[in-house]
Amino acid sequence: MSASSWAGTDPTTRRTTSSSTSRTTTRSWSRCPGNTWADIDASVRKALTAVDPTPFFVKYGENAWAGVKGCLDACTDGAAAPVIEKYTGVLAAADVFTASTAFWVMESIRLDLGFASQVHP
Repeated sequence: MSASSWAGTDPTTRRTTSSSTSRTTTRSWSRCPGNTWADIDASVRKALTAVDPTPFFVKYGENAWAGVKGCLDACTDGAAAPVIEKYTGVLAAADVFTASTAFWVMESIRLDLGFASQVHP
């Protein structure tokens, strides 16, 4: 379908084909359900303030980057777990992609907004 044939149509009723299920759906169905992004954001912020980095730096001693990675991995796991639990069975592949999504949302919140960061932008 050409771009011009989309002109003047309601975007929520345009027909799309979901490649993962090979079924025709409306665009409104293919959006993330509920408040998935808000849930990931809230969960990331909670994990960033809840995880104590001290054990990771103690464990890795002088290898500070390993301590940072261990802490960020724990934050990612802590942020993803409640979202995965809530959306498994509701959002396709919630158990597969939520952790990596949570990591990148966490990096944006930390680095772009300075939230729970020792170095502020």
